[in-house]
Amino acid sequence: MTRRLAALVLVLAALGLHVGMTLPLWHERDAARRDFASAREERERLRARLSRLERRAAAGRAPTGDAAAARALRLALLRATERLPLDGVQIAIEAAGRGEVAARGRLTAEGAQADLLRAAERLADPASGLLVKQVELRAGRARDLRLEVDAFSLRATP
Repeated sequence: MTRRLAALVLVLAALGLHVGMTLPLWHERDAARRDFASAREERERLRARLSRLERRAAAGRAPTGDAAAARALRLALLRATERLPLDGVQIAIEAAGRGEVAARGRLTAEGAQADLLRAAERLADPASGLLVKQVELRAGRARDLRLEVDAFSLRATP
């Protein structure tokens, strides 16, 4: 009888310890998870906003004048292909005339997938000073791929 009573006391003590210690810690853990999730969502929201602002600022750095904007766009497209083993690189630029767009350009190149993606990444970087409208990867000749990128720059805001 005393053994059963001692076992019952130990079980009740273990249950009390579990309820008194473990359950509050579980609730604290769940609250910490919720806080972490909301902080992560806030970070992603701020990261997306920063990216939009960087792109807007980079696009706003386009020079004034149609010829200067076309030159700046041509240089940005050339910089994207710098030191990459690409073949058949073609760049076409035109001044846009009136409106928000200062110049439009098209880059076409052939090469290995990794090199073409590196060039596209350079163009998408906010520091390039241009905005990418469209990127296409197509089958090229032999085992190469063909990259076609349409990009533009915006007029500098007065």
